[in-house]
Amino acid sequence: MSRWLKRLAVGMLPAHTRDRYGQEMLEVLDRSPRPLADTLDVSFLAVREHLEDPMRRPVHTVASVSLAVSLVLLGYTVNDLSSGLTELPQHWWSSGAAASVIASGAVALLTRHTPDTKLSD
Repeated sequence: MSRWLKRLAVGMLPAHTRDRYGQEMLEVLDRSPRPLADTLDVSFLAVREHLEDPMRRPVHTVASVSLAVSLVLLGYTVNDLSSGLTELPQHWWSSGAAASVIASGAVALLTRHTPDTKLSD
């Protein structure tokens, strides 16, 4: 497989990914026993990276707001229970508040901004 096609696939990656891993990816593609399949994999990775990066910030914002609202609702729920948190599993309505905190917290953690992940170029 020609080197320019491999360079094209790596060149389609977002700048932050290409700058950090581009040379290494080219070397791996040069030594690959299945260069066409691996070049296509890099191309699909580039498309996925371009689609995921713009979505990370809005999803994180919605998850963070949902977490804040869920924590407030959980506070009101626990306040209404006679024995506090130990009573949560006995009431379907209180378990929903706890599940909402866990779910929105997990999404907020998964979509948070890390130093290795740039949210915009």
